Amino acid sequence: MLERCNFPLQDASNYREAIALAFERVIASGQVILSGGVQAFEEAFAAWLGDGFTAEHCVGVGNGTDALELALRCAGVTPGDGVIVPSFTAYATVASLLRIGAVPHFADVAPSRPVICPLEVERLLAGRHSTRRIRAVIAVHLYGEACDLRSLRDICDHRSVALIEDCAQATGTMYEGGSIGTWGDFASFSFYPTKNLAALGDGGMLVLGRQSDLSRLRTARRLRTYGWNREREAVEFGVNSRLDEVQAWILWAKLKDLSKSISARRSLAGRYRDLIGPWAGQEGISLPGDGINWKHSYHLYVITVHPMVRTNILSRGVADGIPYAVHYPLACHQQAYIAQRLEATPVHLPHTERLAASVLSLPLNPYLTEQDVQAVSSHLHALVSVV
Repeated sequence: MLERCNFPLQDASNYREAIALAFERVIASGQVILSGGVQAFEEAFAAWLGDGFTAEHCVGVGNGTDALELALRCAGVTPGDGVIVPSFTAYATVASLLRIGAVPHFADVAPSRPVICPLEVERLLAGRHSTRRIRAVIAVHLYGEACDLRSLRDICDHRSVALIEDCAQATGTMYEGGSIGTWGDFASFSFYPTKNLAALGDGGMLVLGRQSDLSRLRTARRLRTYGWNREREAVEFGVNSRLDEVQAWILWAKLKDLSKSISARRSLAGRYRDLIGPWAGQEGISLPGDGINWKHSYHLYVITVHPMVRTNILSRGVADGIPYAVHYPLACHQQAYIAQRLEATPVHLPHTERLAASVLSLPLNPYLTEQDVQAVSSHLHALVSVV
């Protein structure tokens, strides 16, 4: 009988003092929306991104989906415009463009990775229809794996389309020595409670590229508050999506520990590789890892297994107290609503569909122990060995 282990999603008690201080600051100031906390966090996040970024480039918003929607708006995407996006992603990625009436052009992932394939992007751009201009490409750094940003940047520059990085699952991922979120014309981050940098509730950040002009920077800030200018006159169509002061102060405090948190995730991922790696190949399991020019932040630790094996693992995991999960059992082009919305010829994306049938997430967060990792690895080995 497997000894049940504790698998916390996050440990708010580690930040009890910072959380209490955040509330005290807000109560003392009397300002709960877009005040000192948001400004402090935007400044700190810009510094974390690196050279060339200032607080003007960072716009705190209500959640990651809003951040991505505003990135699309800033990129000039309007109803009817096309956006190239991977189908193998969280539904929120596609929801953000559907909300503004844009049309998704689904791209397959790379043959051996869960991120968009640059060759697919090039193919879609080369075959685009003049009646439906493709204005943007969304590069989703799924699970914490970095996309091939250099290739995507070159393609987008050549084709004169915007590159938008969806970094919701990849805060802390490094690409060519710098942070992801710094290669695109825009980037979006999520601070949902399970993310690498986690708020106590919801939160997000829109990041504008280093080369953004003053007009674009001002537009981004207007869009998060109804499109108002300083006189509260709506000069364009905006939304109501503001990062609140409590979450901003909490994120400001937790940002200081982000590198330590990512190191813990990477260390635990390394232990999974040590324990599972010796027998993974013979059992048909593939494991995640770093690339030649990028470092994984391990928001999720996702392996691939045979679909029938996955079904058994999930069932036994529930019974034995191991919280395996699947991110995601259906790709976006397989979702009923999207198929109805598009009313188009069915899309076939072989690599995407293979991943949707075979991915399996193992428990991973900075608060797991060596005992937890060993328990999961042993449980997994026992199940795949008997199939």
